[in-house]
Amino acid sequence: MIEDYRKARKLGQRQVQRDVASGRYPYPVALSDILKDRGYQGEVPLGVREIDLALIAGTRTQGRQNSFSRDFMPLLEEDSEFAAKWSALIDSQRAEGIREPIIVYEYLQRFYVQEGNKRVSVSRFVGAPTITASVTRVLPMPADSKEWRIYQEFLRFYRVAPIYGIDMAQEGSYERLALLAGHDLETPWPDDDVRTLDSAFASFSVAFAARNGEALDLTAGEAFLIYVRLYGYELAVCGSPAEIADRLARIWGELRVAASAEPIAYLEHPSEPERGSILSDLKGLYKKTRPAKPLRIAFIYERSPETSGWAVAHEQGRHQLERAFGGMVETTAFFDCKDDAAFDAAVKAAAAAGDALVVTNVPTQMPQALRAAVAYPQLKVLNCSVSLSHSAVRTFATKTYEVKFLLGVLAASLSDNHRVGYVADSPVYGTVAGINAFAVGVQTIDPHATVYLKWYSAKDYDWRRELAETDVHIVCARDVPSPQRPDEDWGLYMVEHDGTHVHLAEPVWGWGRYYERIIRSIRDDSWRREGDELRDKALNYWWGLSSGVMDVHVADVVPARQRSLVEIFKQSMLGGHTHPFADELVSQTGLVQPRGSQRLSSDEIARMAWLNQNIVGRLPEERELTERALDEVSVSGVIPIDPIAAARRGTVR
Repeated sequence: MIEDYRKARKLGQRQVQRDVASGRYPYPVALSDILKDRGYQGEVPLGVREIDLALIAGTRTQGRQNSFSRDFMPLLEEDSEFAAKWSALIDSQRAEGIREPIIVYEYLQRFYVQEGNKRVSVSRFVGAPTITASVTRVLPMPADSKEWRIYQEFLRFYRVAPIYGIDMAQEGSYERLALLAGHDLETPWPDDDVRTLDSAFASFSVAFAARNGEALDLTAGEAFLIYVRLYGYELAVCGSPAEIADRLARIWGELRVAASAEPIAYLEHPSEPERGSILSDLKGLYKKTRPAKPLRIAFIYERSPETSGWAVAHEQGRHQLERAFGGMVETTAFFDCKDDAAFDAAVKAAAAAGDALVVTNVPTQMPQALRAAVAYPQLKVLNCSVSLSHSAVRTFATKTYEVKFLLGVLAASLSDNHRVGYVADSPVYGTVAGINAFAVGVQTIDPHATVYLKWYSAKDYDWRRELAETDVHIVCARDVPSPQRPDEDWGLYMVEHDGTHVHLAEPVWGWGRYYERIIRSIRDDSWRREGDELRDKALNYWWGLSSGVMDVHVADVVPARQRSLVEIFKQSMLGGHTHPFADELVSQTGLVQPRGSQRLSSDEIARMAWLNQNIVGRLPEERELTERALDEVSVSGVIPIDPIAAARRGTVR
């Protein structure tokens, strides 16, 4: 009908106007233009198959491109021969359907029409989701680019699960999806499994588009991968389109954070109760005086206090929290929950017991914590980490770099040969800031001093021997003692000339105080208020010396003047006069910021991946790290690692 043509033409004209106004090419692009400068390896016929109309991006060659808008709506006058043929085609389509397949060429997962432009136009106008097409794949030229590597991974995925449309933007994503589905990219999937994934993704794509997902800087494929990771594959791909849409709605905040250019809000000071109105004060008084049932909290540890000094520190904080609130807070601890089955069982028990909060204490638990937050929306979930961007789980950590600066000051003041050592754990978010803050502290006292950097997480590596051979006698080692190696040195220590070791200082964590502040924020409604005010952000509590949640302890064996020196710098930091990452900063490779600069941003500090100029050493490479370190780096690392290996490691626990 010509009336349909008029409506379609108006849609096309409006699309052209919008594209011209935004400076975008208003007509379908030609694949021949794209390949003009890039070239291609060859063509592979794939046969006839059903393709998603949304993936048709243009035409094979230049020609009557200006007959259509960018989304293939017609543009020619309604009295033209073109309009008559288009109108006849839509009548035929409604009466009999489109039986002849169109001819398309696929390049980088987008289709370009060789024959059948009007059939594409009519099908899009009537809202058809797919169209039958004879497909020929155009193979791109090899290139050292992320786009080419992702496409090669897609080709591996297509060989085992021939599905178009799951468009990924990150390396390793197809591998991760296959692993979540219980398959790989080597063995062809059963036909039923392919159909299940294809159907689930189709329903997800419709729901994603209905929520204006294209406004996010996130492909539908990457959004689908997040959806599958959060719900688990079996649940994610089952159910009706309405159920899939409902699940998507519940994690929409997670997708918005994932797509954000600045996803993290660093909350660097504990919140204060809301003040200012009689009503709010009366509400607060009522909450304090009314009989209230105890707040129940579950602490889920990856390891146990018998094997982890970090678990010991958090356990001390848990017990301190109970003492501080008397019977108003009840806690339960679950140990050795590294694997998914043990973790999920702990969360299930916590939910059944009516717990309100779940606390996890290492970054590698974040994927598990996310699943728990989605599965049990009534639970508040915390993970002890810094700079991980997820909206469903809030993170908490300390500004350990502040104490490391003070330890650097002390180390330089005690060294008699301008040499000190630093042994770091794994190259994850926050660790490099600690290394550099220590080095800046050393540099502040002794501009000629050198910091020799070593790594606990490196394989087959005797850092003690190397430090001894370098004549280093002052060493900053691991932050907490190891229950399995109680005689091992930790904190800042000195190696005397006769070989004896003297403990000098160490960081001190007040996890109990940290937990108290968080519980009070829940009770006085600050928790909810922060979430409302920063709805599209991942909330990261990152507190330091001024919050009283950490400190430095200097041993009595340290001379009084050195103890006083540490205290002077500590008070200067508390007063805002000194910051390790303010003013001039110079890395091993050049100037980071000039003299007189303000402090680096929190994100720049947390994700720091450069080393200060007075450091001898480097960040380790993936091949040098232990399995434990690779687990940590896969979640929150600052060094590049193979995305395929990271996908496998992150999916199988």
